[in-house]
Amino acid sequence: MVIEARERARIAARSGRSAPAPPGRNVLARDYGARVARHRVLVSAHRCGYAELGTVGGHEDPLAGVMHSAQVGADYCEFDVRRCADGTFVVAHDPDGGIGDASVVISDLTWDQLCESAPDACRLDRLLDALAATGMGAHVDLKFRTPAAIREAGGTWEVDLASVMVEHIDPAKIVFTAGVRTTTMSLRAWADEHAPGMVVALSIGGSVRGMTWANAVRRRWSEVFPQHRFRRSNSDAVAAHFVLAMVRLARWTTHIGVPLLVWTVDSGWLQRRLLHDRRIWMITTNHPARAVALRDG
Repeated sequence: MVIEARERARIAARSGRSAPAPPGRNVLARDYGARVARHRVLVSAHRCGYAELGTVGGHEDPLAGVMHSAQVGADYCEFDVRRCADGTFVVAHDPDGGIGDASVVISDLTWDQLCESAPDACRLDRLLDALAATGMGAHVDLKFRTPAAIREAGGTWEVDLASVMVEHIDPAKIVFTAGVRTTTMSLRAWADEHAPGMVVALSIGGSVRGMTWANAVRRRWSEVFPQHRFRRSNSDAVAAHFVLAMVRLARWTTHIGVPLLVWTVDSGWLQRRLLHDRRIWMITTNHPARAVALRDG
């Protein structure tokens, strides 16, 4: 049923027509879509609820964030994953691990070297063990890509990550978001064979800082009208900035029958609007406690 729904959505995306809906429910590509069909938008705690929890011992603590997010009733924890030079996966929003030193770059360091500079760094496996104990889902934002030379030699770092993830978390509770086509294609191809319940979402709405005006315009146009990008990505969901969702993408994803994840939804009025919008599958927010209260209250 999951694969059939996904194929209907992909065929619809290619043809420009809406996908046929299963009787009595909204068009979604996943088993847990039934909850969304009852207008229960899922809540993902951005950076494991860091902004709401604050620092623990003077630093961002993803493990404490997981516990906080579970206590307030979030459905998913969102976290960024980076890769050390020795292949160790770590949870870190910033390239330097959050220590404020631009000379420290996680991707250039082994795990042991990173610990010397950032002793509070969190390995992915520790976070996954904590997350699995709560029953929440994992919303993984990839902060790395496989270099072309490695990919040509047969390596796929994103698949290595996915393999680690499914050892700890039910694949049906894993959502990957990425904006790189080769990454989404590799993840989806691997998941179709090994973890069909896993969701791979194309992320839309990145920064245009540093681009020429012409490239910036092209980027923004492709974000408002992402049909070509989505078709080539082989993704089965879309993760979009809330402005893009409100302008057009909520309508478009509903039309082609794929789930829409909206980021980052922080203001109270915006949460009220999107948490009761049947076109939205999930929101990511820095304020999960308020979001859950607004949704369930």
